[in-house]
Amino acid sequence: MTRFSGMAVFLAVAAACTVAMPLTPGAGRHWIFLLIAVLDAAAVTHLVSRVPRADRTPIVQLGLGVAWLVVNSLLAVFGGSRLVVLADVVLAISNLHLLAAATTLVLRRGRNDVGGLIDAAVTGTVIAALTWTLLLQPRLDTAGIPLLQQVNLLASVLLLSGVLGALIRVVRIASPRPAPLVMFAAAVVCDLAGYVAVIDATGAVTAPTTALREMLFMLGYILLGLAVLHPGAPLIARPGPVPPDHLHTARVVALTAAVTVVPTVTGVREILGIRGDAALLTVGNLVIVGLVAFRIARLGRQRDEAERRLRHQATHDQLTGLPNRAELWRHLDTALAAEQRAGRPSVVLLFCDLNGFKQVNDRLGHLAGDQLLTEVAARLRIPGAVTARYGGDEFVLLCDDPDQAAAAHRLTAALHAALDPPITVAGEQVRIGASIGAVLSDTTRDADDLIRHADQAMYREKAARRAA
Repeated sequence: MTRFSGMAVFLAVAAACTVAMPLTPGAGRHWIFLLIAVLDAAAVTHLVSRVPRADRTPIVQLGLGVAWLVVNSLLAVFGGSRLVVLADVVLAISNLHLLAAATTLVLRRGRNDVGGLIDAAVTGTVIAALTWTLLLQPRLDTAGIPLLQQVNLLASVLLLSGVLGALIRVVRIASPRPAPLVMFAAAVVCDLAGYVAVIDATGAVTAPTTALREMLFMLGYILLGLAVLHPGAPLIARPGPVPPDHLHTARVVALTAAVTVVPTVTGVREILGIRGDAALLTVGNLVIVGLVAFRIARLGRQRDEAERRLRHQATHDQLTGLPNRAELWRHLDTALAAEQRAGRPSVVLLFCDLNGFKQVNDRLGHLAGDQLLTEVAARLRIPGAVTARYGGDEFVLLCDDPDQAAAAHRLTAALHAALDPPITVAGEQVRIGASIGAVLSDTTRDADDLIRHADQAMYREKAARRAA
């Protein structure tokens, strides 16, 4: 049986159950839920083996959630009203696993869109908060539902709405939009709609209600089963595309408004003489402000990271990653200032020009030349010295050591040793050398003077090599 035929069989069974729901009395509807839950559990179990091990976390959580739904349905079938409390606990555990499945799926699909996911979650949470205070909470107050139970219901609605908002964001930015992901999001929509409808009618989630309201949960179960059975389901947890994350004015206004929603609603209720909503004031504020604070903290980290990258780009050579000429001068000025404060010379400067680089660059091409420069730069990172690319095939090594002569000899020997082994470039092994000009400070020379003298010393050595 192919995967599409498996979907067809499931859809046929689900259609029969949907038709039977309004025609079946309350106790009989528990058997229908049990049947769909068992089919969902079997489909998820089969899916786990088809998903790459690295992507299994959302599917495993989904399987655990569905398994607890089966247990809940069994309690409803065989326990009836005697096990209502236990059924509530089992349903809460199931919802936690299903919420974890949706959350991990969102985080895996949108791992590179954290800012967008947070904004979407905030939007979903705010809409849920307004729905709660305008529709659900007044009904619960009238029905005399205890505050602790209201807090529990509100937390479930807000968390589910936040995850739904993030899931819709993941679906919206996906191109093309995976059908299993769309079905999964639709299942969450049905589950949330069922929550709101049942809470509005009964003040609880597991209380007996009409077949029409229960069909919202049934539709969610069916969509979940279809999503799991779809041939594209094994790829549902793969990372999605990376959209640009621009915090434009509209987003800033929306985040600011989100933070003010709960206090504003609470204040308006007090002005109108309506008893304050303690559940929303505590849980709603905690969830919304927490999400917005996380978003702002992440923006701060992004700004710091962007500034760090800009500083690095401004002070380092793009090809080799070494400090550039400007950064070398900064290091040199700092070393000379420290030397003058100490009252004794300690700065050693080596100016290095590669021998044979032009021939390799002309014969093998500029890409090979860039590869050669990159390898040379890696070899010239000598401990105890600052190595900078001065320009072209010129490098400068800076060292601060009171024993200047010994330091100059050590660096020169290390530099020659580093360049002695052949370098593989464009499939060929090439050898290059270096002409080195070393200069020692005397506490009177400035940075420009030292660079000039080192450059001159390098050219004298190069001329001597050519003459020899």
